[in-house]
Amino acid sequence: MNPGLFAAFPIWVVFVATIVAFLVATNVGHLLGVRRRGRLGEVETPDMGATLGGLLGLLGLLLAFTFGMAGERFDRRKTLVVDEANAIGTAWLRTDLIPAPQKAQARDVLRDYTQARLDIATTERRSEGIVRSEKLQGELWSITAAAAAASPTPTVALFVTAVNEVIDMHGRRVAAALRNPIPPTIFATLYAVAILVLGATGYAGGLSGDRSSMASLVLALVLAAVFALILDLDRPYEGLLTVSQQAIRDLLTMMQPVR
Repeated sequence: MNPGLFAAFPIWVVFVATIVAFLVATNVGHLLGVRRRGRLGEVETPDMGATLGGLLGLLGLLLAFTFGMAGERFDRRKTLVVDEANAIGTAWLRTDLIPAPQKAQARDVLRDYTQARLDIATTERRSEGIVRSEKLQGELWSITAAAAAASPTPTVALFVTAVNEVIDMHGRRVAAALRNPIPPTIFATLYAVAILVLGATGYAGGLSGDRSSMASLVLALVLAAVFALILDLDRPYEGLLTVSQQAIRDLLTMMQPVR
């Protein structure tokens, strides 16, 4: 469902592969710098400070832009969970406005629907959960249409409006969580610039004769960690930063029949 870059791989795999790629880029750059230094001999080596500063600034801007994009999407997903819980809760309360036969049916379907919405977020079988949700939406709409036909009053219209909102929220959450990742082009550009910057850093170290690898290792680890964090924010149901479903759980608890 998620067409984002690296969607087929777990975050930890991408994290490890990113570290390896960044270290390779740094070492390749360093080897090229050493070779260039050997050819120059005693000639004064060029100063790459300004170039590195510009590249690091560009990388910082891209990281800030991408991180902000991922954070904004993450916040929207959290908001939509609460909005959907409110929409379903409103529909549940407004079942009191429809005739008794449809009221019991609607409440049963809404309870099953809320459980399905929770299952989508807490299991790997999301495609099946979405299909089940859409099937339950059809059942709920049939009940709503029957209630409206049996009692075409303004109060029943309020229930119809609430059900419409429940159905609309499904589309918004699916789009936000599964169909609206950070564009792969942005991720690919960010990776390309990071590899270029690390390669240039290694090249500058090779030119200057700096054989210290600790700084390059730290830079590669920090950048890989930031990339993993951005990827984590972009995947709402995976990793350390997941979207809380507590609002849905609380609603489901409220819906349970009193014994």
